[in-house]
Amino acid sequence: MEAVANIIPPTPPRASVALGMRLVIGGLLMFSGYLKINDLDSFIRALDAMQLPLLASRPALMIQFAESLPWFELGLGGLLIGGVAARASALLAGLLFLAFTAVLASLKAQGLEIDCGCLGPLLAARIGWLHVGLDLLLAGACFALVYWKQFQPSLRTELPPTSSAANE
Repeated sequence: MEAVANIIPPTPPRASVALGMRLVIGGLLMFSGYLKINDLDSFIRALDAMQLPLLASRPALMIQFAESLPWFELGLGGLLIGGVAARASALLAGLLFLAFTAVLASLKAQGLEIDCGCLGPLLAARIGWLHVGLDLLLAGACFALVYWKQFQPSLRTELPPTSSAANE
């Protein structure tokens, strides 16, 4: 049993926190994308109500964006959960949450009372400063994952010394 304990190095606490953050953020992205895909019409209506300058005047572009964003969220969440290109995935997720923050803050500052559309039909809440703060917090967590490269768990393990090396 001691031989197994020597093969797998203990994971430092900060690496566990980074892993937990990746799992939570990746899971949130995948869940959000899944809900939007299942009720795409609701998401399109939420986008239409936001009257985003680039999308409001181009209905075809808005539909294409609405159909693409959930799949992007699903893929990005999967990359974060799987730890594939973890820093690049965290950077993309941080930029995505930063964009969400900017859009929601702009809409709230304009005084628009519309549904968020963040979690599809599950969260039919009006946009509020809490949504803005939550997206900003998630962006900060993603950027922390990018910065904390040394705290990312590694799949590499150190092999124990061979018996000939131990005898030398």
